[in-house]
Amino acid sequence: MSSDDFDAIGSINIGPLDPRELLQDERAVELDYYVAVLLLEATSDAADHQPLYEESFVLLKAESEEEAAEKAADHGKQQETSYQNENHELITWKLKQVVEVKPLEDATFDDGTEIYSRFFRNYQAYSSFEPLTEEEA
Repeated sequence: MSSDDFDAIGSINIGPLDPRELLQDERAVELDYYVAVLLLEATSDAADHQPLYEESFVLLKAESEEEAAEKAADHGKQQETSYQNENHELITWKLKQVVEVKPLEDATFDDGTEIYSRFFRNYQAYSSFEPLTEEEA
């Protein structure tokens, strides 16, 4: 079969192929796991609206803590939305803050693997926090 035969059946010349390009790139950087804590806030122009907050823990893969922080902010911005609730009031969710970005010490994800922890001194302030139930949200 000649090269003219290949052209007749629609083959495409992709040029010379370097087999080294098929090997794994030795310069590839290994990505690490990070956990980001995001705080989102729901607001409304309704007279009786009380702000609602959501604390979100997000798993990220990045080359550095700085990249993970950028990805966390991007993720939070992607969560921003506005909609009309059942009372036809405009509800707007916005990223209020990237609270923290930390590398995961153990990325094996076995049963009992710790994903996030933090230290604090003011237990009274901590214990006054009352998360909403699913029905209240």
